[in-house]
Amino acid sequence: MKRLPEDFRINVLLPGAVWLLASALIGRAAVARMGTDTITVILFAVITLVVFVIPMAVYMEYRGKIEECVSRHKPKRTLPAEDCRRTDKGTEIAVQPPILPQDFPDALKGGKTLALLDALRREGFLNDEYRPCKGCNATQMAFIADCIAAICNISYRWKTFGNYWRLPNLRQLLGAKDRRGSKMEKEDIIIDILKKAAEADGEICGTNAYRRWLKSVQG
Repeated sequence: MKRLPEDFRINVLLPGAVWLLASALIGRAAVARMGTDTITVILFAVITLVVFVIPMAVYMEYRGKIEECVSRHKPKRTLPAEDCRRTDKGTEIAVQPPILPQDFPDALKGGKTLALLDALRREGFLNDEYRPCKGCNATQMAFIADCIAAICNISYRWKTFGNYWRLPNLRQLLGAKDRRGSKMEKEDIIIDILKKAAEADGEICGTNAYRRWLKSVQG
């Protein structure tokens, strides 16, 4: 049996279960003084359903925007030495690009690919070996792999990124995300990072592959 993506379990199933319980408690409180009969049971079910469905429908519709807004207003923390490093705007400390590890895939050694990977490293999505940072979920990595492969014309994207990142189910995670039809956490932030890195590099922004990708993410 396939496991549900991590961000779906955390951002949909968990809040849904908690709100269902809260809705049941609200419904129970609403009929607490009524007798125990069929009408009371039906009224309890209706109240619980209404209280549960309407807020959840609004949450599912605007979940991507809500999570993006929360992430933007979340205070930035100082990462420990073993975690990923980030250079914020306004600082004068230049972070040197990392030395590529021995098992770094040849397919990712192109200048355009490294420029995009390094932009994601500076923003805390990848570590110094261009592997996923702590706190970045597998669905985000699947989206990143797909975007970079589309921009840089990388063949066998799932095998290349999946083996190096030790994430074998990237294709399935991205497919699950697309079927849900809603944006994942930090999707717009990732797109913005890749756009800025590409537009700063004439060898990337002038290609048809980049223009096709940009059109696809802009909808």
